[in-house]
Amino acid sequence: MLRAKNIVASPSLLSKLSCQATAALYGAGLGAFPKVVRVETTNACNAKCIICPHSEMSRPVKNMDQSLFERVVDECAENHCQELHLHNFGEPFIDKKLISRIQYAVGKGIKKVKIFSNGSLIKREVAEQLIDSGLSEIKVSFDGANKKEFEEIRHPLKYQEVIDNIHGLVEARNAKKSSMKIKVSCVSTSDSDSTMEQLGNIVDSFSFGKIHNWADQGDGENENKLRKPCSRVWRTFTILSNGDVALCCLDYDGKNLLGHVDEKTSIADIWKSEKYLNVRSIHKKGLFDQIPLCSQCSKTFV
Repeated sequence: MLRAKNIVASPSLLSKLSCQATAALYGAGLGAFPKVVRVETTNACNAKCIICPHSEMSRPVKNMDQSLFERVVDECAENHCQELHLHNFGEPFIDKKLISRIQYAVGKGIKKVKIFSNGSLIKREVAEQLIDSGLSEIKVSFDGANKKEFEEIRHPLKYQEVIDNIHGLVEARNAKKSSMKIKVSCVSTSDSDSTMEQLGNIVDSFSFGKIHNWADQGDGENENKLRKPCSRVWRTFTILSNGDVALCCLDYDGKNLLGHVDEKTSIADIWKSEKYLNVRSIHKKGLFDQIPLCSQCSKTFV
């Protein structure tokens, strides 16, 4: 994979103005607690997608300890966190405690509990349990215009199995008259119409996004484009499976840590820490080269 060049450049005047103005808007909505907390209950994955650097991850593969999970959810509930995402850099359904963890979060009063999945493990029995858990929303990644393309991108997942699982999930949701939203997202396909034909009329929504790089992976191709601050550093909080707090969801290897959640350090403590304040200041000034992971991240280019 491509790596960022060691380019140290001052932002253009237009980029500076863009960053300052946008950061001011983000700052106006900044609260004492993050709006979205992303909890990596597991960083294990059963796929080797060609658009994902999971195989390059060097940190240990593990499921989050239950005591840490409950500590995180309890603090989120106490602070009226708007959204809790039980996913990050792994496949959530590998975590055997996922259903009970969703139930715990819902039981604590979290308004929106969401997961992102590759859809391969959601067999009918699991689908029934998922619906009964009280989950607010599930989004399934689905790439490729046909069986061949899908299985090339999302190796070793099986095209028809994922389609059948999504159909079964929708059928079970409808039978139970659940309000759970079922969405599908695609970032890589040679024909969007063919991709959407499989599931577009079945799920609640089907979205197409752009392939992004993974933070420090880039070759300077966006170097002369207008920059913008990343909303994630004002809005979201990412807790890795061991309790480390990563810069964002694209910091898959935990290279830029902003803290560690434990019995002595809370989410609120880290959210208001000097490290977080410094990251926001750098983004506001457009000095992305001061943070290697942000230097060539495609999310910071207009």
